[in-house]
Amino acid sequence: MNRLLAAEQLRRALQVFASTLSEDQALEIASVYPAWTAQAYYKTGDIISHGTNPVGDPQLYKVAQDHMSQDIYPPGEGTESLYTAFGLDESGYPVWAQPSGAHDAYNTGDVVNYKGTLYESLVDGNVWSPEVYAAAWKKVQDGGEPGEDIPEWVQPSGSHDAYKKGDLVRYKGKVYRSKIDGNAWAPDAYPDGWEEVVE
Repeated sequence: MNRLLAAEQLRRALQVFASTLSEDQALEIASVYPAWTAQAYYKTGDIISHGTNPVGDPQLYKVAQDHMSQDIYPPGEGTESLYTAFGLDESGYPVWAQPSGAHDAYNTGDVVNYKGTLYESLVDGNVWSPEVYAAAWKKVQDGGEPGEDIPEWVQPSGSHDAYKKGDLVRYKGKVYRSKIDGNAWAPDAYPDGWEEVVE
């Protein structure tokens, strides 16, 4: 068998498998996804790449509705109804992208980078930007890096003061973000409940 043909078939098999992954998993293998092209038919839920994100990896987009792509409407600003960008900023925070419906709306505790500032969603089903509906967001801090106002981790005494998804804490000199709601464990006691945020 021709090596080039075999390599192309393997790449296609990987792309078929990659279509079953979550967005977080997709980011780990971003280079596997096909690049956006004009005059291609895209189905809702397809994941494609176009351009690069702030850390130099391929910028991934999820197709928001079935359509035939046109060269004058590539993924990016102005085509949010067709393509939903997802990914991380240089500090590891998700970049805010306009949700196209309830399936990709932000929920309470989600932290996003919006125009260089971190915001935490205060409501479930949040489809508004911090500019459009400020009451649905709380500014975490400016600049895309954890600020000095991040509190030290304190052992919760119950569900009423457990950490929520997206909460930032300092623990043993490092900054962590809770990955779950009702988080009553220290980062070293339950590592799967926390992710380290690089300062």
